[in-house]
Amino acid sequence: MNFIFSFKTIYSLLFSAFLLLVCGCSKNVTMTRLVPAPVTVPSHIQKIVLVDRTKPQSEGLAILEGIITGELPFEVRNAVQATLSSLQMSLNSSPRFQIIRANERLPGGIFGQMFPNPLDWYTVEQLANRYDADAVLTLENFSSDFIITDQQRLIKKTVTEGKTTRQIEVQGWYVEGVANVSAGFRLYDPKDRNIVDQQRFEKKNLWSAEGETKAQALALLITKADAARAVGEMAGAGYATKIAPMYAEINRGFFPKSKTDPAVSKGARLAEVDQWEHAIETWKAALPGVDEKSGGMLAYNIGVGYEVLGSLDLAKEWAGRAYTDFGLKKGRNYTRTLNGLLQQQALLNQQMEKQDY
Repeated sequence: MNFIFSFKTIYSLLFSAFLLLVCGCSKNVTMTRLVPAPVTVPSHIQKIVLVDRTKPQSEGLAILEGIITGELPFEVRNAVQATLSSLQMSLNSSPRFQIIRANERLPGGIFGQMFPNPLDWYTVEQLANRYDADAVLTLENFSSDFIITDQQRLIKKTVTEGKTTRQIEVQGWYVEGVANVSAGFRLYDPKDRNIVDQQRFEKKNLWSAEGETKAQALALLITKADAARAVGEMAGAGYATKIAPMYAEINRGFFPKSKTDPAVSKGARLAEVDQWEHAIETWKAALPGVDEKSGGMLAYNIGVGYEVLGSLDLAKEWAGRAYTDFGLKKGRNYTRTLNGLLQQQALLNQQMEKQDY
């Protein structure tokens, strides 16, 4: 798989590095935090059954669709199964839901681009009851394509002359394959007889290969079937993040040292070995009589310490003090960040709340 870095990404990385140099905030701590989903699912939904609804309405339509899209039936079926497996695995990585796969494969959308009419509520209720589930999540339609482009250009070739190995440039072929997947999902709530969410989720990915001949390059390129499965997995995992809170890594920088107060670096060393309570005590003890610049660093670091320990309210208090008491502008920005995290936490608490029966 190729990783392509855009100019925007490179600029962002360089700008972040510049900020670290300017502010002297070069040490980082990584925290794992459960973040809320964009879609809030009702709290009475705890167990979900996944259903494949991509079965063609008839064999004739399946053949026609294959002629139009160039997709073989087994390719579509395998990509669909990969999408559902990835969706199930990703949802199971969240503490929000219990997930089960249905054995049935139901008729669904035509040509993969149109949402079919919703399932009738009798069918939804029957599925939910059969699997003892609170909701039914269906893959309603699925389509994929794989476009290959090629061009002649100089490629690198490794040659061996005696005991010496070197690279030379020769005329060859460079090929690219771009896979696109479009998957439509619906989440049915049989209790309230409501469609909680309906989304078409699209993903794409690019692969490349090169060889001295076009045939060699194409032989090294990922196959259409494998590409469809890979991008289907991306679509399934991507949709899971829309409805389920997921764990995410958050990096936070803190000040490693001060020219005038050794307590900043002493506390930073404690933080590096995960002794955050002792680090906070060290930073707090140094505050009386400290100069303004070091005081801002100390207060800011205390805020980071409390965030690491999970006390967002205390983290916000100390980030605010870094700005109000010591004039550290970075503390003001950090306070705004923490305000957003507190709002996220309130939403997360709502999404993780379990309804009493």
